Amino acid sequence: MAIMASYVIVAMLIWLLMLVLTITVLVLVIRALLRMNHEPSLSTRTGSAGSNPPISADGPLFAARHRVLMALLAGAVVLVAGLVINDALPQSMYLIAALTPGLAASAVMAVIALPFPDAPVRRTTAGVRVASLESREPWTYARRYVLMQPLLAAALLIAYLGFTMATASPDDSGLMRNISLTNRNGELVSSSGPYPGAYYAVPLIVVTLVLVALTCLALWRIAHAPSSPDPRYAEEDKAWRVLLTRFAVFLSSGAMLAYAVGVLVVAGAATVRVGTNYGSLPPAYADDVYPTLGNAQIIMGGVVAVVACIYLVLACISAVRLWTSPNRGVRR
Repeated sequence: MAIMASYVIVAMLIWLLMLVLTITVLVLVIRALLRMNHEPSLSTRTGSAGSNPPISADGPLFAARHRVLMALLAGAVVLVAGLVINDALPQSMYLIAALTPGLAASAVMAVIALPFPDAPVRRTTAGVRVASLESREPWTYARRYVLMQPLLAAALLIAYLGFTMATASPDDSGLMRNISLTNRNGELVSSSGPYPGAYYAVPLIVVTLVLVALTCLALWRIAHAPSSPDPRYAEEDKAWRVLLTRFAVFLSSGAMLAYAVGVLVVAGAATVRVGTNYGSLPPAYADDVYPTLGNAQIIMGGVVAVVACIYLVLACISAVRLWTSPNRGVRR
């Protein structure tokens, strides 16, 4: 009952490549997070209390707070609706549950990407409107290696889903959501599911691409939203853009990594089951490449889960600081 040596070698090489890519991304992420808050040009520090006007109901910070609340509400509605629909449609084999985190994060990004209200403008004594001509881009409020993190997470996830699609096999319904083990004669030895074949992978890839596109649009909107030309609001205007940029980057990256955890654990568990024929074969089974790959994926899922939690916590911190940071007058 041995699979062909060439297939084993290819599978191991692909997995080793994925492992190297994952470690590389994690190193880049940790490096970016460590350096991010030490960038003096991206500090959210506000000036002294006497130099800034009190927060007004139509000021830039108030609009940012309102936008975050509306975005989180939209995301929560999509999250709850997705889980309810998943429970109502058990025949989907948890496909809707797998898509729900990405769809909820996409809803948050879509709301943030909506046009912001016009900022209050200042008029001269002659009644002429004064506007700011300062050029602003997303990298004005976050370093490029920070802005790249959602793209890196998406690229790694899509590459891994490509691997699971290539190693999937059809189930009894003809849907690509199983993984199978065959002998040298091509006869089926064991099969296990659910496994993230095309049935799961294609929708997840579509949701991931939509989330990345909406995140880019949200970052563009944050940078290009109208700003108040009143110099008293300059620090406040910079603070909300820096914090909301970080919120968008961290939330989208954390959401992608969150459902990547599910993909890794489900794929790993199915791979272990098929390699041991649902536990009926000893650990020293000749085709132990399957249990080895499966356990490696489960372990990697645990590592990614920790990173996803860090991202989501940082997103929450960035959102909370829209209320706390501008009122303290200290560097964060």
